[in-house]
Amino acid sequence: MGPLGEKLKNLLFGGNTDPDRRFYRTFMVFAIGTIIIMIIAGLTTFFLSLKGVEQTMVPDITGIEIENALVELEEKALYSSVQLRYTQNIEDKGLVVGQDPAPGTSVRAGSRVVLKVSKGSAVEKLDDYVGWNINDLEAHIKSMVSIYGPLLSIKEPVTRVYDNAATGTILAQRPEPGTDITAATEIELVVSKGPMGQNRKVLDYTDLTFGEVLESVAKSNIRFVFTTKPAGRNDVPGTVVSQSPAADAVVPNDTIMQFVIAAPDNPPEGYVFGILERTLPDYQVPVTLDVAAITPDGERKELFSMKHAGGLITIPYLEEENTLLKVSVAGKEIITYAIRAVREE
Repeated sequence: MGPLGEKLKNLLFGGNTDPDRRFYRTFMVFAIGTIIIMIIAGLTTFFLSLKGVEQTMVPDITGIEIENALVELEEKALYSSVQLRYTQNIEDKGLVVGQDPAPGTSVRAGSRVVLKVSKGSAVEKLDDYVGWNINDLEAHIKSMVSIYGPLLSIKEPVTRVYDNAATGTILAQRPEPGTDITAATEIELVVSKGPMGQNRKVLDYTDLTFGEVLESVAKSNIRFVFTTKPAGRNDVPGTVVSQSPAADAVVPNDTIMQFVIAAPDNPPEGYVFGILERTLPDYQVPVTLDVAAITPDGERKELFSMKHAGGLITIPYLEEENTLLKVSVAGKEIITYAIRAVREE
C-alpha cells in the first residue's frame, strides 16, 4: 500500500482496531459521500435542464389583438409588459402596434417583452357640427386626417335645403353628436341653401335672337342651357324657337332655363356659329362669371356677366374665326377657347 493509502487508512481507522469506532467512522464517510453525490447530481440535473430552455425566439405579434399576443408569449415562456398609446388609425384600438425586443430575437426563457398597444384615436366621439359652415368642417376634417388619420368624411351628395340660416350652414347631421366613433365614419349633412327668394314668372323668350336672350337672363342671374337645331321652314336662324319652362310659368328663382336656337345656316363670311360647353365646379355661394371675346384684331368685347353657382355652362356665339372666348370666375381667368371653323374635307 502506498503512502496515500496509508494516510487514508489512518484517517478512516486511525490505526484503531476497535470495531465500534471503525463502524462509526465508516458510516460517517459513506453518509458524507452520499450527500456530496446527491448535491452533484442535483446541480447537474439543474444545469442540464436550464440549458435546454435557456434560449427562445421572440414571436411576431404586431398587428394582432392583445389577448392573442399574451397567449403567444406564454407559449414561448415569455412575460409581457404593456404600454398603451394613441395611434392615428381608430381601427387599431386593442391591437399590438409595436414590440421590444423585435420579432425573431433570441432571448432567455422568462424574459420580458414590451408590448405597445393602441388605445385607438384620440378622438373617439363625434362632435356637434350643427351651426358650423360646411367649408369650416371640411377644413377641420382635413386637419384631423394629418394628425389622426382618416377618421371622418362627409358623405356625398350633401342634402341642401332652403332655410333662413346663412348659405352653407349645417342644419343637421347623422350620426348624432356624441356618437362613439368605432371606425372610419361618414357624416350625412343637411346644409342651408339660404333663404328661399320669391318665385319668378317666366318671360317669353321665343323669337328673340340668342344674343338678346343671353343678355336678358344674365342680367337677372338666371341660369341657362342653350342647344341648337337646324332651322325649320318657319324659323328665323339665330333666334330662340323653344324654351322650358314655358312662358308665364311661375318657378323658383334657381330654376334653369333651357333654350333651343335655330342654327344660322349661312353665317357671314369669316364668321363661325357654335356653342361653347364647359362644366364648372359647384360653388357654395354664387360667384361672378364674366365672358368676353377677343377679336383677331385684339378688340375686347364683354359678352355678359352674371352670378353663377357652377355646373354646366353653355355659351352660344357668332364671332369671327380665330376670336378667343375668355371665361373668368371671381376675376380669375379659367377658360380660353379659340373659335375655329369646321372645314369640310
